[in-house]
Amino acid sequence: MTTALVLGAAGGVGRAVTARLAADGVAVVAVDQNPAVHQLPDVAAAFDGDATDPALTARAFEAAPEPPAILVHALLWELRAPLAELRPEQWHRVFDVGLVSAWQAAAELVRRKPEGADARIVLIGSVHAHGAAPGCAPYAVAKAGLGALARAAAAEWGPLGVRTNVVEPGFVAIERNAHRWQDPAERARVEAAYPLGRLCSPEEIAEVVAFLAGPSSSYVNGICLPVDGGALAVLPEVNVPAPQES
Repeated sequence: MTTALVLGAAGGVGRAVTARLAADGVAVVAVDQNPAVHQLPDVAAAFDGDATDPALTARAFEAAPEPPAILVHALLWELRAPLAELRPEQWHRVFDVGLVSAWQAAAELVRRKPEGADARIVLIGSVHAHGAAPGCAPYAVAKAGLGALARAAAAEWGPLGVRTNVVEPGFVAIERNAHRWQDPAERARVEAAYPLGRLCSPEEIAEVVAFLAGPSSSYVNGICLPVDGGALAVLPEVNVPAPQES
């Protein structure tokens, strides 16, 4: 049986990924700071705590029925503050959760991987890696860093049979941003920015993760794959209302 470690398994995207992998018969070890991780159905083991702690990650790896062949990193730490007012400790926390813990878990997977076995690492990034929003600098920089991490991992670990890729969602309708998509006016504004004219579901992200974690993507390595309904394909002026004639 294939085993996966999912970090951030109780979040909106992480929960959908966990369910999708379990549906494929993958034994999932789920980790999240939210104790609700223990209520997730069809998981082989669950741990709650801070995934930046190497000891917690090690316990999760050791609880797996076999050395995990799949790692999904769906962790983030987001704060909003003007760029000039950020404090170093705020940057450090965002990076530790969103970027350093990804490297830490990925390196652990590679160290524990049986010789000759293949492995897949899927990191959940964001379109914020490609475009800035005021007040979100640390989050954007951390997400951009995941792309660089995937490329470095592809170069160093590809010869070991390890594939590393990033999924970059646009706006996904999950609990964390429910205050936006449950407000009709705000939802309409966000949907208008996406060429498909609707929001993404966490299950749609999970489908892409399952593809990158499975055999159908066997020659895909070191890429960042936007799942954004075409938002990054649109020139900025497209979404700016044209002046009204008087």
